[in-house]
Amino acid sequence: MTARIAISIVALACVPICGLIGTFRHFEMMDKVNDRLPKEEQFDPSWWYLSKTQRLRREYKRLYPGGRLLLNVRIATALGITCLVIAAWGFGFFAK
Repeated sequence: MTARIAISIVALACVPICGLIGTFRHFEMMDKVNDRLPKEEQFDPSWWYLSKTQRLRREYKRLYPGGRLLLNVRIATALGITCLVIAAWGFGFFAK
């Protein structure tokens, strides 16, 4: 096994880990926001779509201006995408 394949396997294993970390932080953010919102404005944990996610992020920024959870979600997403690109490179997806 070459070093390139080994790196690809490790990077591919990191993709779901980053996804899980981002998801857990996202739901932690939702719980914190729901603690401060009235019952009728709280977020339901199921059926996420773009506008609902954007509203959660706006509410989190408004209620927790110095909060780090949104940054954690963005970092996990960026790392997951980076690992996916590294894995694709290692397996020769971009080869001619």
